[in-house]
Amino acid sequence: MKMYLIAMIVLLFSGCQAASNSPVTSSGAAITIKEVSPSVAKPAVDKAYSQFIDVRTTEEYASGHAERAVNIPLDTLTSSLDRLEKNEPVYIICQTGNRSRKAAQILVDAGYKDVYNITGGTTAWAAANFPLTTNSPTAPIGGLDEKTKKALLSALEDERRAQATYRAVLNKFANARPFINVVEAEKVHESLLLPLFAKYGVPVPVNEFDPVKVTVPDSLAEACKVAVNAENENIALYDGFFTFVKEPDVKEVFLRLQSASRDNHLPAFTRCSEGGMGNGPGGRRLR
Repeated sequence: MKMYLIAMIVLLFSGCQAASNSPVTSSGAAITIKEVSPSVAKPAVDKAYSQFIDVRTTEEYASGHAERAVNIPLDTLTSSLDRLEKNEPVYIICQTGNRSRKAAQILVDAGYKDVYNITGGTTAWAAANFPLTTNSPTAPIGGLDEKTKKALLSALEDERRAQATYRAVLNKFANARPFINVVEAEKVHESLLLPLFAKYGVPVPVNEFDPVKVTVPDSLAEACKVAVNAENENIALYDGFFTFVKEPDVKEVFLRLQSASRDNHLPAFTRCSEGGMGNGPGGRRLR
């Protein structure tokens, strides 16, 4: 009886230890992987701003994949986490649902809070009569017209300028929110643009924006007011691009970047300029 009690205590202690190591939300609830069917997932991943990844091999992905899915093979996922936003939903698909479930667990363990595994994978996606597409690694014949090339360069310049500006603010106001969150998002924005440069054969310019050369206001509230103006200018910049950009993939990325500025960055900086946010680590990661 005594040995039985000791064994039970050990098991209970082990269980508590395991539970304490499980990822949890800010409210203390354990983070879990959500299983969704293709029909439930499709409306979410069809939105202009969504995180939808296919974790199959490059060869499998090239043979046919769900529209809008980005290929991050399972064996490269851990080293590619900087391509994803932690506090935005992530939808994962593979061939049948097994590898995507492993990928989902990697994300949950890394602190991602809203992770969806598409049950049945690409096989179920096709069975639901949702179209599959293939990607060609070669640039389209004729490439981009000069106006669209300039738009691509302007978009990259604007994202890099934002990174340098917000980094300069952090150099003066350590861990200032929302700058500490948004500056990380700007890196993701740049990573979304660069594949377009490669696809269409546009040379990537040297990044000449240096935080050291940026003049920062004397107060955090004033810095946020400057950021509000910058985000509004960014939104207007993309509005201008939409009047002539024809390529669906270029327009898609521009829509995602504009959405991030309009729906996340601008409200955060507006609150900050009105005294709604202060210094300190943490906070919601914004796109």
